[in-house]
Amino acid sequence: MGSEAVSGDTEARSSNQEWFAFRVRPRHEKSVALALRQRGCSEFLPLMREKRKWANRLRYVDMPMFPGYVFSLVSRTSLLTVLSTPGVMDVVRAGSTPIAASRDEMEALRLAVLSEVPMERCSSYIGVGNTVQIIEGPLIGLKGILVNVRKSQRLVLSVSLLCRSVLIEIDNDWVAPNAAPSHEAEFGISF
Repeated sequence: MGSEAVSGDTEARSSNQEWFAFRVRPRHEKSVALALRQRGCSEFLPLMREKRKWANRLRYVDMPMFPGYVFSLVSRTSLLTVLSTPGVMDVVRAGSTPIAASRDEMEALRLAVLSEVPMERCSSYIGVGNTVQIIEGPLIGLKGILVNVRKSQRLVLSVSLLCRSVLIEIDNDWVAPNAAPSHEAEFGISF
């Protein structure tokens, strides 16, 4: 499990750079990430280790966490550099305006991938719920939604821009209720 690359981590970045999600041709995520890296662009392709069966053998392969998407940290004025990369189809937009991903969500996702904790795709996007904070272990400091799956606790990390989520397996002792107000409190909704 891991990332194809998390390039540009130590570089000083200007404040106008943002994370954008780029739609890529089917099954071209790794080649696009490599091409972006070769062009000097900061790219992020989160990968998950999956078990695949071919004929009479089982193998583990690294598959894109979000098939059809590659993330890149660029300024809005440099979007054309990424869009001209072979295999890139478009940037995620609202109408004609490119939309940047949340920096906090991207940093949480990068930390989760680098920590190599077991992850799986979440069957649905989860945007609102009880949030917790990780207080121990390799994901310390992350905040997310806590859910129970197959008698174990999982932390849901969501990428709002793509309306997708991933489940990260965590130990029961790693979590504490989040001190920050929940989404319901922010919008004045109570149940």
